Amino acid sequence: MSWGMEDPKKREDILYLMELSTQKMMENPNYVNDVKKSANGCWMDQMYGLQRCDICDLDENCPGKLEKLWQEYCEANNIVIEKNSTPEE
Repeated sequence: MSWGMEDPKKREDILYLMELSTQKMMENPNYVNDVKKSANGCWMDQMYGLQRCDICDLDENCPGKLEKLWQEYCEANNIVIEKNSTPEE
């Protein structure tokens, strides 16, 4: 985990997540199995109740980030996606 250790703030944040994880596991040893899936697809939000892309090791494949990039692409290229509630005949 050396990628976060050079930056004191990142190191502090990672240590906080480790403490939070330990706390949740002490409160409920089955926490990982019992936790509900996050609505936004973020594993960090799902596990910890917070979203920190700057320290996430899965940032490249993050559903939230991919959606944000898609929305930015659509906006930059004037793409409008319309959802039809009824199929056209």
